[in-house]
Amino acid sequence: MIVVMVVDGWDQPFNGTVVSSRRFAEALLARGVQVRVLAINGRSREVPGVELFQMRKLSVPGANKMMDLMRVPVAVPDRALIKRALAGASVLHVQFPLFLGAAAIKEARDMGVPVVSSFHLQPENILRNLKLPNFLFKRWIYRLMHRWIYKRSDRIIAPSPFARELLHREMPVPVDVDVLSNGIPEKQLSAFRLRTRMPDRIHVLCVGRLAREKRYDLVIDALAMSRSADRVHVTFVGSGPMREALKKQSRRRGLSSIFVTPTDAELAELYAKADLFLHAGESELEGMSVMQAMAGGVPAIVSDSPDSAASTLLNHQTARFTYPDVRHFAQQIDCLCAPDGPIEVLSAAGHSIAKSLRFEDSVSQLLQIYRDMVLVEEKRKESHRALA
Repeated sequence: MIVVMVVDGWDQPFNGTVVSSRRFAEALLARGVQVRVLAINGRSREVPGVELFQMRKLSVPGANKMMDLMRVPVAVPDRALIKRALAGASVLHVQFPLFLGAAAIKEARDMGVPVVSSFHLQPENILRNLKLPNFLFKRWIYRLMHRWIYKRSDRIIAPSPFARELLHREMPVPVDVDVLSNGIPEKQLSAFRLRTRMPDRIHVLCVGRLAREKRYDLVIDALAMSRSADRVHVTFVGSGPMREALKKQSRRRGLSSIFVTPTDAELAELYAKADLFLHAGESELEGMSVMQAMAGGVPAIVSDSPDSAASTLLNHQTARFTYPDVRHFAQQIDCLCAPDGPIEVLSAAGHSIAKSLRFEDSVSQLLQIYRDMVLVEEKRKESHRALA
């Protein structure tokens, strides 16, 4: 089987879609699947065995700095390269619903290659960072993604039940929509350590793009407002356009904090050392960083934003705060950090839920989706030959 993936920013770290795509590519290779990737040129983070078909990076004067800071580069489609990548392919899998994905779908349909597209991108993320109002532009972006990508796909993958419901509501499609979690690798599950109490010095961890929709401003204000403010040290992991503003806000609020961009091994160590994980994101289709915290036994508090799937991962009332209520966020932190706080309950419950989201199960499910699509395409071609 030959699978062609569209992952514009294949080399980008701290991008959930890229991290997930690279994991799946490695796992598919290990199971004997040939993987080709359509991406922007760059080989700083190669995956041995993956055949790269490299496109130019889109340059938009006035927007390049923001795109670089957001670590969401956009590829310029090269039709000749796309056709070469699709030659003999079994399935096209579009991970990013951008120009390259749309062009690849057009060529795949012309060449008789079945198409599956993943729903990873929320317009809310784009609009908040561009400071554009949702009520004016959200529907327009959804319509574009629907027309260019999802309406022209044979099958669609959503990373969570929340994401599938959102897709059905905003971009109804007449094809199957499979819920397939990005999953938690066994290595992360095996790093579990039961937390039973908060230490005198509390290590707080926040992981994700330092962008507006992640609402780290709420994290900083809530921690500064909490009764545990003088006990916490916060590590913000990631990069993005809000980095300097968040540093200034943290200093202004007197919070002990650092901002880092670690390697994968260093990030694993940070999760292992963490006592508390905070996620105040406004929009999230699954919540990979929250899942990793849960896998390692780190108690977490997340926002209950109606545009985020993160709160659906956690059932305990202390694990959620009313978005965007900073005072309630601070109260939840105080509740968890109290001597009788439900630390052990959240630590154990999070790990138990994480075990139901094993990455290896997601790989098997993805492979079955590919096989089903290939079988359907073969039957369709046989039917056409019979009619001819």
